[in-house]
Amino acid sequence: MSSRNLKMRRRRELPFELVVEILTRVPVKDLMRFRCVCKSWRSLFKEERFCRQHMTRAPTRIVSFHFEDTLLLGRFSESAKPEMMILEEVSVNVGDDSSLLNDTTVVLGHCHGLFCLYFENNTFGLWNPSLRELRTIHPPYRYNWYEMGFGYDHSSQDYKIVLVLKMQGRRSRSSQALVLSLKSGVSRMINCLCLENFDMIHDTISGTLVGETIYWQLCDDNVKVTDKLLSFDLVSETFNLCPCPSNCGKGLPQVIAGLRGGGLCIVGVDDMSGGLIVWSAQHDGGGGIKSWSKICNLSLGILEISASCRIDDKIWLSSAVTYAGLLLALVKFGRESKLLSYNLEEKSLTNVETSLSLSTCDFLETYVETLVPVPIPECSLLYVVLFLSICSKQDTSHHLFVCLFTWIF
Repeated sequence: MSSRNLKMRRRRELPFELVVEILTRVPVKDLMRFRCVCKSWRSLFKEERFCRQHMTRAPTRIVSFHFEDTLLLGRFSESAKPEMMILEEVSVNVGDDSSLLNDTTVVLGHCHGLFCLYFENNTFGLWNPSLRELRTIHPPYRYNWYEMGFGYDHSSQDYKIVLVLKMQGRRSRSSQALVLSLKSGVSRMINCLCLENFDMIHDTISGTLVGETIYWQLCDDNVKVTDKLLSFDLVSETFNLCPCPSNCGKGLPQVIAGLRGGGLCIVGVDDMSGGLIVWSAQHDGGGGIKSWSKICNLSLGILEISASCRIDDKIWLSSAVTYAGLLLALVKFGRESKLLSYNLEEKSLTNVETSLSLSTCDFLETYVETLVPVPIPECSLLYVVLFLSICSKQDTSHHLFVCLFTWIF
């Protein structure tokens, strides 16, 4: 190629900074194919800075497990009918670990495109559906757990699973918790003395993540929700008690995040009217809760008009989530499930039509497709480096290396 043609080609090429800016707006599915374009792109997609920049620009979608091997991904229609949600069925692909997924699988939380799952036999999983990566995690202690939580600690740049210990005996109280740091591979038991006068839900209920704090509901001896919440700070790894509205709804209200700047909200079925009641928390600078304010109280009459159905019996709140600045509530009216959307600014309630049925869905969650890889314990990486160093000096077979690599991970 002549020097003149080379100069002309360079003039037509985009600056690399502009190429990066464009690629941060491309969906993950396409970026996976673009890894084959060149080595520089393949390396770029693994850089933490690019992954974070891409994550901030990726669209948020609604996700729910449809069946044990199928995900439902939802987004609002871009047509002239905004109260229409397009749902897409996506087959779950986790390779050889697909047998772990069944109707008992519990989603503990979602952070940075990673799902934390709880399987049977005291086994956990960290899963990125976009990258089709799944890592199974086995806690060092085989106890039963009351509640669980998942989140990210920016100070250590590590993902953590929090498990509140379930004590044996009817009148026993939880006083300890296990914290699993997934990147460092460290696990430690910590005290949870503030639970000595309260009880938990006695189930694998996931906590609600707001920033770097996880919240759980507390019960009394009659398994009735109290006016206290249990909080756990992922940075300081400390438990605290927070106030909760005295009337936050009967049964098990939904504790969610997202409304009014991403703060904590509680959505429940009102004891008096039987409709939906929504509370919003005012947080202090340290992640605690100063007070609560009632956002709305939607009566059964308003629900009947919005859902276009007659309510002959009590309603059941299956799930609630904030999405696109709206409060979405999955409500069961008898055997029929309706997705209702509440606009906080306009104070209006509408029925959201869906392209697929939500009758088999029990929960809704927000989800962002990202390039964030499933973290591997640093100690495991050290073992691999040491083993490769030994292999470079000795005639070690490839089969032995594969066996050791499988044992580590």
